[in-house]
Amino acid sequence: MTLRVLTVIAIVTILTLAGCGGGGGGDSSGAARSQARPRGELVATSGAIISDLPIPVGFRLDEGRSRNFAAAGARYVDHFYKGSGEKFAVGRFYKRHMPNARWVLVTDMFVQGEIVLDFEKETERCRIVIIDGNLFNKSYIKVQLWTTGKIVGPGARAAGKSR
Repeated sequence: MTLRVLTVIAIVTILTLAGCGGGGGGDSSGAARSQARPRGELVATSGAIISDLPIPVGFRLDEGRSRNFAAAGARYVDHFYKGSGEKFAVGRFYKRHMPNARWVLVTDMFVQGEIVLDFEKETERCRIVIIDGNLFNKSYIKVQLWTTGKIVGPGARAAGKSR
């Protein structure tokens, strides 16, 4: 009889504990749980490789898949980062941190599982694509930045002012 009572107590305890994690309201879907429990917000690393392109803590540059160069006032960046942040948290990170570097969000898309964010600043454009990762990296970030306008050299600026 004592074994039967202990078994019933154990089952009731397990069911009670399992019910506490369900998010309440009878809806145990992932959407309901994520709305009830806010995700941790990501913070920017200090000393980013490109000073006006913030990178979340927990992400590292994949040097074998990345490149950048600057010439005659123009620049091109094609970086690939791997990291531990959840895809939607990374998207929120860029929407919050890019304006601090004077970038303006012009496009915000979710297409076939990818988050695509386009930013503009003066004569430059930046596209950030965030995708699901694998077992070792929760998500990947692809950053492409390029100069879009005509580059005016220092000599041309001085000549234009003297007119």
